[in-house]
Amino acid sequence: MTRHIHTFTRQELFDLVWSKPMRDVADDLGISDRGLGKICMRHRVPSPMRGYWARLAAGQEIRRPTLPKVADKWLDRIEIEGTLSSLPQETRDMIRHAKAKRADRKAKAPAEKQPVLAEPALPARLHTAIAATARALRKAKPNEWGAVSATDTGTCGAIVHVNNVERALAFLNTLAVALDAEDMRLQPEGARMKVALGPDDVVFNLTERHRREKHRPSKEEEAQHKRALEKRDRAAKRNDWDAYMSLPYREPWPEYDTIYTGQFAFAVDGWHDGLRKTWADGKTQTVESMLGDIVVGLKVILAHEKTERERREEEARQRAELARRRDLSKKREEREEARIAWLNELVDLRREAAGIRSWLADLPPDAKADPGTERGRMLIWAGARLADLEARIHLDAAVAQLDGKSLFPETDDLLDPLGDPPEPSWRW
Repeated sequence: MTRHIHTFTRQELFDLVWSKPMRDVADDLGISDRGLGKICMRHRVPSPMRGYWARLAAGQEIRRPTLPKVADKWLDRIEIEGTLSSLPQETRDMIRHAKAKRADRKAKAPAEKQPVLAEPALPARLHTAIAATARALRKAKPNEWGAVSATDTGTCGAIVHVNNVERALAFLNTLAVALDAEDMRLQPEGARMKVALGPDDVVFNLTERHRREKHRPSKEEEAQHKRALEKRDRAAKRNDWDAYMSLPYREPWPEYDTIYTGQFAFAVDGWHDGLRKTWADGKTQTVESMLGDIVVGLKVILAHEKTERERREEEARQRAELARRRDLSKKREEREEARIAWLNELVDLRREAAGIRSWLADLPPDAKADPGTERGRMLIWAGARLADLEARIHLDAAVAQLDGKSLFPETDDLLDPLGDPPEPSWRW
C-alpha cells in the first residue's frame, strides 16, 4: 500500500495545529493525536493545551503563543508519515468508531471523579490461556513491596500487587474471551503475552504502575538502629572489636520504597508508528472500561503489522526482481563480449589468410614449392597455413565453433522485456 508522507516547515505545522483541534489535524495526516503532539514537541512547535478549543468556543480570550526561533536548521524540516492512511478502509473505520465511543464515554464521565472499581467477577472455570497465570499469582510469595508475578513458561507475564491479583485475573479472563470472539487467541509466553493472525503478531503485557518514594523510617526502626549504635559504642569502649565489627552501623531500612499504586496499565511492546500502544487506569476510566478499545487497538496494530509485512515483502520482491534483471544484464554483456571476441577472431584469421594469399600471388613465377630447398619448404608451409585458415574461416567451421557456447540461442533466456535495468544508486 502507498505510504503517505507530508512535509512541513515549523511555521506551516504551527499554523496548522492552531487552525483546528489536534485530533482533526492528526486524522487528516493519518496519525494519532498523541503522535502529532510528540512531533510538535520534538520540533519545538507550540500546540494548543487541553481545553483550548472549548474555552475558545465559550468566548474566552486566549493568548496564542508565538513560534520560537531555533538555531538547528534540521528542526525546520518536518516529515510526517501517515500510518493510518496506509491501513485498509475497514480498519480506519474501526479506529474512527473507537475514537467516537471514547469521546462519548469521556463526555458522559463525571468531571474529576475517580472511576469506581467493581468487585472482580471470575467465572468458576477460567479461560485456558490464563489458568497457569492464575495458579502462579495465587501461589506466589509477595516480595518486600507486596508484588507478585507470573513470568514462568505458559504464564502471561503479569506483575501486580498481591491485593490486586483477582482483579488482574478477571481482566485477563475477560480479555481472552473478547479476543476469542474476534478470532484472536491470547497466547501466554512467560514474560509477556501475544495475539497472532497468520504470520503477524502483537506482543503486550499487563502491569501495575508503581513509584519510588523516599523511605520514612518508623519509630521502631529508628529505635532498633539507635540500640545497635549504642551497642557498638559500648563494644568500642571495652575494646571488643569483634563485637564492634559484627554490629551494623548503617541504617537498616532501604533508601527508597516501591509503592504499588493500584493503577493497571496494558501496554503493547515495540514501535508501531504513532498507533496507540498503552491503555491505563486514569481519572475517569479503567482498563476494564477500555476493554473494547484495547481489542480494537490490537486489531489495528495487527492490520498495521500486516500492511508493513506486505510492504516489506513487496520491497524484497522488487529488490530480488531488480537483482535478477541486473544479473541478466550482466550475463548479456558477457555474452556480447564473447560474441565480439569470436567474430574478431574470425576477422583476424580472414585478414591473415588474405595477407598470405596476396603474398603468394606476388611471388615470382620461378618460386616453386620444392621440398628439396628451404625456400620450397617455406612455401609448402605457407600454403598449408593458408589452407588451414580458409578451412577455419569457412561458415560451417565458424558455426561449429559455437557449439556449447549459447552465443546465438533460438530462445533467448537472457532477454529482459523491460530493457536494461537502472544502475544502482551506490557504487562501492
